[in-house]
Amino acid sequence: MIKLATVFSGIGAIEHALDRMQLEHEIVFACDNGDVELEMPKVRIDVDSMERELEILKKTIKKVCKKIHDEESVDYATQLDVMVAGVENEYKKLIEKLNLTEDNSAIVETLMSEVGVDIASAIQNTTASKRKKYQELNSILESKPSSIEAKLFFLLRLALTLDEDDFVSSTKELEVIYAQYKSAKRIVKSGRDISERLEMLHDKLFYLETNNDLRQLESYEEKKAYVDKLYAGKESQNKVKQSYMANYKLSEENFHWNVAFLDGKQYAGQVDLFVGGSPCQSFSLVGKQRGLEDTRGTLFYEYARLVKEIQPKVFIYENVKAILSNDDGRTWETMKEVFSTLGYKVYYTFNGKPSVLNARDYGIPQNRERMFVVGFRGDIELEQEFEFPKPIPLEKKMQDFLLDNVSGAYYLPKKGVEFVTSEKNLTKRYTQIDGEVALCQKKNQQFNWHGDFVFVEENNDMEKTMEDLEKYFLSEKVEKYVMATGTKNFYSRPKTDLEVARPLLTTMHKMHRAGVDNYVHTNGRLRKLTPRECLRLMGFCDSFKIVVSDTAMYQQAGNSIVVDVLIAIMKQIIKSIGNGFC
Repeated sequence: MIKLATVFSGIGAIEHALDRMQLEHEIVFACDNGDVELEMPKVRIDVDSMERELEILKKTIKKVCKKIHDEESVDYATQLDVMVAGVENEYKKLIEKLNLTEDNSAIVETLMSEVGVDIASAIQNTTASKRKKYQELNSILESKPSSIEAKLFFLLRLALTLDEDDFVSSTKELEVIYAQYKSAKRIVKSGRDISERLEMLHDKLFYLETNNDLRQLESYEEKKAYVDKLYAGKESQNKVKQSYMANYKLSEENFHWNVAFLDGKQYAGQVDLFVGGSPCQSFSLVGKQRGLEDTRGTLFYEYARLVKEIQPKVFIYENVKAILSNDDGRTWETMKEVFSTLGYKVYYTFNGKPSVLNARDYGIPQNRERMFVVGFRGDIELEQEFEFPKPIPLEKKMQDFLLDNVSGAYYLPKKGVEFVTSEKNLTKRYTQIDGEVALCQKKNQQFNWHGDFVFVEENNDMEKTMEDLEKYFLSEKVEKYVMATGTKNFYSRPKTDLEVARPLLTTMHKMHRAGVDNYVHTNGRLRKLTPRECLRLMGFCDSFKIVVSDTAMYQQAGNSIVVDVLIAIMKQIIKSIGNGFC
């Protein structure tokens, strides 16, 4: 019996892997907030808001520091001081860039009374998705930026936004000012960056205060109740939890909202296998790559803390390949140092290189590279040295995973599935699923449901399939967009019906270009992949229940670990640890 625990649990890739491997296991706890964020102060991208928030944060941190005494919190607060100083320095640099001649100062003052016309026109003529940013600009204008630097920054941001959306200002002076500041894009980007860093500092300060409050509580039950109360009213927003609880057996008291507030000591000595990662946006090439500086990036330290507190026999850590190059490799060097302090024998190389495994090398036709780290507790004696799994030939194409490509003639009805998968029949070897050595064949086994079975995708007849797929077909307008080679500075070569899928993204529901997302033709019509097909391409059997909207399911599939890769890793772990899980 493997006692399993997961953080950033998602839709349970390791849980599904153990199910597919028919390894007896029990879930000790799971933790995932499903991207439900607690309400933190938002910092507008304008000079006045930045200056105000800086002063608030400096005062608040000093006030909080007076209340804390434990060494860990004091160290954390010191880091906040350093980060605030860093942001303040960036703010001063921004103000220096907003230097003005006397003539330009007069133009800026005049423009502030005229550009409202441009904003009103943009709000009326832009798309719904872009309207929000113009409404924000209008709100800043109405609040009347105070200093000349604040006014100039606002005007540069407005001019840049109009230019990006191909709107021409009715005020020629705005174009003149914009043209004079060749670095306008960098100036606005600096302001946006400062705003985001201030928001992160608010997050970090909140975590410091909350953990300080939690330390005052005596029992684990009180601590969980405190954290659950923070998320009160947000239960319906956690779509990840809905998917997880619909597919796996776990009590409510052992599902946790936030890894940063989870006290691992309550599970010390109860966990054999601990699996998770930390949110990849901080390291992903798609994101800003702030790495460990990002609030989400620092959740890596929470994962490491839990390993130390829980002391599982084995841990598996997963993240995007980009952690290796983030901050010129310094992020990965820091992570390796942290792993080395845990008291575990840690493996993170494969064939002399970092252990980046691609799903296409382990049976799934998807180009999805992820970095894996495996650790064995120091007191565990390995029967053989651990090695990451060797690649196997790819025998399937993406088309083999599509709903309309599989005949339904050989599929069991619901009653048959229940019989085949029952614990009694599996234990007594009446039935076997995905076995390596076939059971003895019996006469008429197709009628009594005994013998060998495999997990494959079920399908209905073509007419029903086409009916089910109808909402996934692209309209002529959308097809023209996704098949375009690009606009402005974006270029991609549109390809459809790939045999090996591009990496599934959490934003698949937004339908990007065909050079980014996966599209296929069915009966001559172009469509996007269905949520079920995405799950299949992540290694999930059709037994996985979809209980959330398509949008949520696309996000959850794109966030998951590929099940088949975990199966390959688990086979190697079992070879190394032998009976160590018993």
